[in-house]
Amino acid sequence: MKNQSASNFGAKGWFLIIYSLAALFCNVAMTIDGLNVALPLITEANQLDPNVCLSLGTVAGFAGVVMMFVIGKIREKIGNRYTSGILLIISGAVYSTIYLNASTTTLYGIGMCIMVSCTQSCVYLCTGALQAQWFPRKRGVAVGISTTGANIGSAVLVPLMTVLVSSLGFPMGLSVIGIASVVLGVLGIVVLRDNPLDAGYYPDNVSKEVFEAEYLTSQQDTGYKSDWTVARLLTTKETWLALLVPAFMGIGLVGIVSQFVGRNVSLGLTQAQAVGAMSVAAVCGMFGSYLFGLLDTKFGTKPAAISYCIFFAAAVLVNILGQFHIAFVYLSIVMVGMSLGGTTNFQISWPASIFGQLDYPTANTVIYPIMYCIIALNFVVNAVVNRVTGSLTAAYAIYACLLLIAAVIARFTDSTKWNKDVHPELMAKEN
Repeated sequence: MKNQSASNFGAKGWFLIIYSLAALFCNVAMTIDGLNVALPLITEANQLDPNVCLSLGTVAGFAGVVMMFVIGKIREKIGNRYTSGILLIISGAVYSTIYLNASTTTLYGIGMCIMVSCTQSCVYLCTGALQAQWFPRKRGVAVGISTTGANIGSAVLVPLMTVLVSSLGFPMGLSVIGIASVVLGVLGIVVLRDNPLDAGYYPDNVSKEVFEAEYLTSQQDTGYKSDWTVARLLTTKETWLALLVPAFMGIGLVGIVSQFVGRNVSLGLTQAQAVGAMSVAAVCGMFGSYLFGLLDTKFGTKPAAISYCIFFAAAVLVNILGQFHIAFVYLSIVMVGMSLGGTTNFQISWPASIFGQLDYPTANTVIYPIMYCIIALNFVVNAVVNRVTGSLTAAYAIYACLLLIAAVIARFTDSTKWNKDVHPELMAKEN
């Protein structure tokens, strides 16, 4: 059909994808990968304990979970466009002022809590919902492209931030990251629209004829209010299925990647080789993110999620086999790298498939915080296993099993159960 190319998003559709990519880049720059450069400089400049400051990242993570409920309510009132832009502006301003100039541990913790709350909510509550609204059928490819922001960050942030500091000094050099976040937020408020119809586009950038023939125009009403409540979501089976699959993906991803350098050193790589392997894995992740997004669009979210879980589990098992031959280590770097972007894809796409573009924003205010808490357990798994066994092999085996369990859960889940695009009778019955 006309305008049905998987990558034909239109100019403003492409802006949304790039905006989402850049927002994710800002997220990892300010709160994850960028800490490799920022944390040592801040603690050295202000004589702070780096271990204490690093541990505040966990506190900020759980603070972010709590704030997501508050920000989710604000988003319902003012929309994804304004909320995402305001969150990027706040996080960028706090990064450039409070965080980079934190003279006390308390200020450092306050800055980190605000940034994590804002950037996580922007990415997982707002830009994901925007893409679900704009691209109900091309969501997989759109999200697959936008989530490369995390992989790009992993590949280029450390050298980029090092150059900025060398050229402009600290903290001015790193404040560029914060300024970029502010500019991005302003652009989002000015250019974006919550609904493609408000921007003069039809969903998925289809023609008017295709839209009127195949899309549910009644569901494109910008005044739609979801009838899902927190209580109803918590007592609905599909809510838990929607969060467990990406949660098991996420606990495996973070648990593996956060210790990937040390793990590969233990398997025979030098420190320099292991660090370089992370950059190689990040580049592979860009291709993997797009590939699994394409599979999502072409074959559906359910088969794509199952395929991803099996592939990722195989990648982890290949790394475990690295104990027997170094060739398995090198192969696992590519395979794990290919898996890097897929988790973020399905953290958005899987619950969006189950609840549909209309109810995904509301459902995700419950799904993502619980999902995040499960993912955060990777630190406990790694610590306990490493203490008991002296290596991470058993932890990696646990993650591989969880990925296979996620594949089984996905296999037996109705992946469009509450999706009103697929089941318009739900709209008639419930509204």
